Amino acid sequence: MGGLKVYPLGGFEQVGRNCFVIEVDQDLYIIDLGLQFPDEDMLGIDYLVPDISSLKGRENRIKGILFTHGHLDHIGAVQHLLPALHFPPMYGTKLTMAFIKKRLDEAKMTGKAQLNTVTYGQRVKIGRSEAEFLRVTHSIPDSAAIALRTPYGTIMHTGDFKFDLTPVDEQPADFQRFAQLGKEGVLAIVADSTNVNKPGYSKSERDISETLHQLIRDAKGRVIISTFSSLLSRIQQIVNHAKTYNRKVFVSGRSMETNIEIAQNLGYLKAPRGLIRKVSPGMEKIPDREVLIITTGSQGEEMAGLARIGLGTHRNISVKAGDTVILSSNPIIGNERSVAKVVNNLHLKGAKVKTNAELALHTTGHGHAGDILLMHQLVRAKHIIPEHGEPHMCAAHADLARTLGYEENCIHMLTNGEILEFDQQGNARKSKQKHLIQDVIIDGLGSAGEGQRVLNDRKVMSSAGIIMLVLRVYSQSKRLVGDPDVLSRGLIYGSEQATITREVIELSRKAYEEAVNRGEIDRKDIKRTISGALYRYFDRKLDREPMVIPLIVEV
Repeated sequence: MGGLKVYPLGGFEQVGRNCFVIEVDQDLYIIDLGLQFPDEDMLGIDYLVPDISSLKGRENRIKGILFTHGHLDHIGAVQHLLPALHFPPMYGTKLTMAFIKKRLDEAKMTGKAQLNTVTYGQRVKIGRSEAEFLRVTHSIPDSAAIALRTPYGTIMHTGDFKFDLTPVDEQPADFQRFAQLGKEGVLAIVADSTNVNKPGYSKSERDISETLHQLIRDAKGRVIISTFSSLLSRIQQIVNHAKTYNRKVFVSGRSMETNIEIAQNLGYLKAPRGLIRKVSPGMEKIPDREVLIITTGSQGEEMAGLARIGLGTHRNISVKAGDTVILSSNPIIGNERSVAKVVNNLHLKGAKVKTNAELALHTTGHGHAGDILLMHQLVRAKHIIPEHGEPHMCAAHADLARTLGYEENCIHMLTNGEILEFDQQGNARKSKQKHLIQDVIIDGLGSAGEGQRVLNDRKVMSSAGIIMLVLRVYSQSKRLVGDPDVLSRGLIYGSEQATITREVIELSRKAYEEAVNRGEIDRKDIKRTISGALYRYFDRKLDREPMVIPLIVEV
């Protein structure tokens, strides 16, 4: 069936995991392939990626993957999902594609990938549609909005954006081109909702530069600055100020080193030869007044540079009295406690710590309500689809659209997997069909489609422990050989262990024998009987629900 449909596979119920599909007469266009960092209760999980199972069997219809910018929540799933998508052509601006290539290099996939670099304003024919990348400002250079011209009308995807009129090292957004496209006619705009609840316009990056300049100028000892490794405009400001005050810049953190190297090679980060160096023991020979360290860990991550510096476990950097530590970031929701812990550790070691809570040390890359209103006034799309945000953010974006006079049938609140269909007259409605979206987790080097089951198991083990029983039975008669062996972790210790272990042995023996006497022969049914008896026992005895794993071994 032909026509135009759009649907998100991620990014519409959370900040992260961005992936949006535009289907044109069964040709598929994917915008972004990002990851989402786990919540606190996602024990041990590295991150989550979009669920692309709905595209299975249609991989040959994917005409291209288009990337808005180089942040991990928009490109971070590439190396995990490209093989399953059969390596379709990929399109993005110069820096964005360099970051994608680096991820593919590490996964040894670059040879199979089809990487296409585009310039702003270039019209790229992809299948029966045409894509154009438009300049926007964000917290990473080379960010773009994408306009996809289809036979049914133009779909505009803003990506992450704000309207910074005084950016530090790049040009402002292409207001004129947005307005021109608006005049030509845009069928629907998929627009960033992240900061819609904040009034006015977002602060310019240049305001942050002045605060950093004053702190670096006035510091008597070393300066240690933590920020996002992808915030290259901020890093450029820091490098400029370090040069002004004759400080060498030392870089700590793998992602920081990688991004700075890529940006320098492509000319997006400029510094005199020898000014930027890797952290090493030799830096101790340089006077403190001439040292500036840039490190990862602005979100309090346990293994990142700043946390290890605060704990005293960093191989090359120890905090000392007189150091000025600057957190040039805001804690992401859920990371506040981790960041506070790092700040406290740094204070205890004698450092002066400066954060965005007291000084203008960070500005968002996402537009406030004023920026979003301006985008809608420029583009004047027929339909508005709020994206990139939690449900309350998208709902506030819908309220903003209503103030512009949009009718309810032109504002479309989608959840991941919901399909919006357009007819020949340009009207849109939700389809009765919906793609089923599950959590797909990346856990170490593996991935799991049934991520929720893995997480549920870990939650049970973390809250109530685990108990394993090994029952040896004769293969012919199915009678038990001796007592079951019991092994538990995180459940019972101390004086109660002997009593509970004895009762568990007796209970599991009894449950097994009753099941066999009833004539049950399926091993799964027998295990279910034993588990049920032990669940009831632990609920009554300890008010706990541990994970119970019975193992039956025939001898």
